Amino acid sequence: MITTDRQLKALKPKGTVYWESVQSPHGGGLAIRVQPTGSKAWYYRYRFNGKQDTYSLGRYPSVGLLEARESHGEAVALHAQGINPKHAQRDEKARNESAWTMAVLFDLWLQSYAKTPTVRTKRTPSPLVVEQACWRWGHYLKERVGSLLVKHVDARTVKSTVSKIAGTQSRNQASKCLTMLRAMLAYAEAHGQIDTNPAQGIQPGQLGATKSAPRDRVLSLAEIKRLWDAIESARLDASAANALKLLILTGQRRGELLKTKWQHVDLDGGRWTLPAETTKSRREHTVYLSSAAVELLRQQQAVTGNREYVFESQRSSGQPIGDASLTTAIARLQGRKLAKQNMKAPLADMPRFSVHDLRRSFATGLLKHFGTAPHVVEQMLNHAPTDRLIETYQRHDYAKEQCLAWQAWGKLVLGNVAENNVFTMKLSQVKAN
Repeated sequence: MITTDRQLKALKPKGTVYWESVQSPHGGGLAIRVQPTGSKAWYYRYRFNGKQDTYSLGRYPSVGLLEARESHGEAVALHAQGINPKHAQRDEKARNESAWTMAVLFDLWLQSYAKTPTVRTKRTPSPLVVEQACWRWGHYLKERVGSLLVKHVDARTVKSTVSKIAGTQSRNQASKCLTMLRAMLAYAEAHGQIDTNPAQGIQPGQLGATKSAPRDRVLSLAEIKRLWDAIESARLDASAANALKLLILTGQRRGELLKTKWQHVDLDGGRWTLPAETTKSRREHTVYLSSAAVELLRQQQAVTGNREYVFESQRSSGQPIGDASLTTAIARLQGRKLAKQNMKAPLADMPRFSVHDLRRSFATGLLKHFGTAPHVVEQMLNHAPTDRLIETYQRHDYAKEQCLAWQAWGKLVLGNVAENNVFTMKLSQVKAN
């Protein structure tokens, strides 16, 4: 009887197949089969319903002595329960073949997520939100968990995955990944792939993934003008440069701006219409373009020619430039593109800011310099009303007020009017005209 790994290694092939019994703490039946070629494999030899049978435990040395004994113990336990280990193995294989991987789960969940109204808004997620879920899966989760069977994902897996994202990449995104994993696994539970959701009850704070504090960075008017000048003087991609300028002038969301097609822009009429299906709020939105914005878009039209997207990629025909292009451009202007900050960059001395901070700065600028009514600013930003009654009964779009505010902001940014006149201009006076 074989008792040590040294004895296993010493087994030599013979002219025929032969078996050697192997000692196991779980009883008899563990054996190793040696082929004439020298190949060795583990088996559990047993009788079931009066008939001799064998159950494969793997090949040696891929499966070592210790692992073979553990597998043998599991097979003996099944046999003791009146279960044929070979049949259990076959059933398990069938279950594995029908089991979803996390990658399959994501695809199925995403299809359902994209067409299911949320509890809070009673609307289906916008394409932008769905796209963000795809980006989050590809950027943070696919490589880590995509190949795992859903049934093998436990609370420890979820916690480990989210903790690593929080520790090495982004605490805020780690929290959003946890939320997405919880939703995906709830879908798997509803479809019988798992009995319970292992992500349920796990809190981001336990994993160092608490949401970061809300950002409050607002660029002053002087900083905005410095940024504008830096964009013009730096050798940025023309589309990225013009997209940043249009964000400054309009305060719209980056993703919605980059997805804009020329068919949605009326330069002669000074209007840019965002279709409901492309906006985060799922409402059609009109931007009343200032003279500065119209001129900027005419310049961009010369860059893209007859292409479909206003900010179409030069590298990928038929696709807009990516969000990362603008993030990279801002980082370059601040000297943050490399690990060590480049203090010679045009905005290296300016307190750090992000692309989204331009939207906040636009809104704050309207309130500060023109006294624009907050509800008008909210409409200009296309924020969904938090009060359902307001959304239902207040249909006035304040188009005149919005148009005047965008026009005044464009002039202020480009410095085409005296600041004293701009600072004293109030929308209450505008309404009186």
